[in-house]
Amino acid sequence: MPNVLIHKASELRPETRAAVEAELGRSLQDDEEVSIMAFVPHEAPTGEAHAETARNLQQHLNRIDQKTKNVPEEETEKALNEAIRNARTGYRERE
Repeated sequence: MPNVLIHKASELRPETRAAVEAELGRSLQDDEEVSIMAFVPHEAPTGEAHAETARNLQQHLNRIDQKTKNVPEEETEKALNEAIRNARTGYRERE
């Protein structure tokens, strides 16, 4: 049994499309894709494991900051927007 389903909105059965639109609170465009995932969530870390995860993330972000400290902010924003546009179809930058 698959854990991920991806369908074009135009290919959904009418009752399925209506249910998805009701959950999203908006109409779907025919060319949009709808993804449905089913998975068992894992417990979030607590206590020392949570603190260690936070420290590791902060160290990682600090390393990134060091590598990019001489990159102009405009160039950084341009790269981030390009990455978001590639990852999320239909993304529009704020004007």
